Amino acid sequence: MKKIIFLGILVFIVSLGIGYMYSSVFFNDNEANLQAEQFELNQVSDYAVQNYTKLQTLEASTDTEKVSPNANFAIKQYYDECNHFNFKYSKLPKELVNLTRQEVEDYYDEYEVEEFDSNNVVLSKEINGFCDEHFYIMLGDEHIEIMQLDTNGSFIPYKETEISKEYLPQEDIEKLKEGIYVYGSGNINSVLEDYE
Repeated sequence: MKKIIFLGILVFIVSLGIGYMYSSVFFNDNEANLQAEQFELNQVSDYAVQNYTKLQTLEASTDTEKVSPNANFAIKQYYDECNHFNFKYSKLPKELVNLTRQEVEDYYDEYEVEEFDSNNVVLSKEINGFCDEHFYIMLGDEHIEIMQLDTNGSFIPYKETEISKEYLPQEDIEKLKEGIYVYGSGNINSVLEDYE
């Protein structure tokens, strides 16, 4: 074992000696080599200093935030005739996953990106007309009917009830001939309860 260690040390010392001789034979001018290396280092350093500002500008101007697959997605619609907002959450379309803000704007060019980060995307749009939450409860030929105001301001049939007009007092009939305005489909039943 001692012989192996001794031979290992001997081989190491011989290798160092050969390496030294080899370097002095082929690289007689060490000073010239050092100057050449220093010159190259200076050139690289100068290049880095000159292009540092360009690199900073590129990093600052990139928009790397992208839509996460688990992001919340909503569409906000503003109706200019009634001044109401319709805010609907829905499942994130898979086409939007990993898109940047600009890519989302390009994909939904008819909408404005109102809110954007990796976890939330809200698109908004202004619509000329009324929202779909305007209703009139009116008297039909034989029953009470519910009419909906469409985006153009016209009445369209929404639902006919089973409440017959023959059992209604004259005062209620007069009100229903004029129509009773109701905002929100959730409020229709509470108004109809007064006539049942």
